[in-house]
Amino acid sequence: MEERKLQLGDVQETALIPLSNRATESLRKKPRVRDSKAVEIIRELNIETSKFDKTITHECVIARTIMFDNAVKSFIKRYPDALCINIGCGLDDRFSRVDNGHILWYDIDLEDSIAVRSKIFENTNRRKMLAGNVLETEWHKSIFGADDKARRVLVIAEGLFMYFSKEDNQKILENIVSLAPHGTLVVEMMRPSMMDEKKHDTVKETNAKFGWGTTSGHEFEQLEPRMKLVSERSFSEQMMKSTLLSRVIGLVSMKINNRIAVFEW
Repeated sequence: MEERKLQLGDVQETALIPLSNRATESLRKKPRVRDSKAVEIIRELNIETSKFDKTITHECVIARTIMFDNAVKSFIKRYPDALCINIGCGLDDRFSRVDNGHILWYDIDLEDSIAVRSKIFENTNRRKMLAGNVLETEWHKSIFGADDKARRVLVIAEGLFMYFSKEDNQKILENIVSLAPHGTLVVEMMRPSMMDEKKHDTVKETNAKFGWGTTSGHEFEQLEPRMKLVSERSFSEQMMKSTLLSRVIGLVSMKINNRIAVFEW
């Protein structure tokens, strides 16, 4: 199946960016991230990775992947029976990298993404795919079974919020809080100065458009007062622990790089 036949929307197409970078990283002699599923998808769908796998983006994606994986693992260590909801999941296979054998996991995305995803992944007793719009709440009803109410909720939003307007960001946060009385959100945040697609060596290869950026996670607290910022860290922090090339890029991009933030409600 050729890439042009994937029939992904403009924003959903950006899922090919982290997919391509995780795949090419996995094929290196000493990979920092191992994602065999990404390699399989790239090969089976015959995706040309060159326009999605650029040096700066590659280093940022690998750092982002490591930081998100570590954040999810840390949460699962505290709550082994957690209910994890990966919104805007694209073609991500984070479940396989963090699974402890007990968590319940939902991969949520729009119908076109789930249609493609369903060709590659399968639902299991603990991992399920669900088509849903983050601006709506109808899909919430399909998540909590009678035995799941006591599970601690973790919502993961990687590469998602920056594609929505400020008003939509507020609506998404309201919807997340409505999922359960208490929970945790792990989210990627982009600065206003980087809300220009031409500044990104791979996003500019798609038709996706950015919406709204933040200088601080406290701006999310203003949009949804029930959420409290726990931590906020630049991807450069992880990049400074990596290869020489990654350290250089991380240092140069320290003040403009995306961040991973953790909120609780």
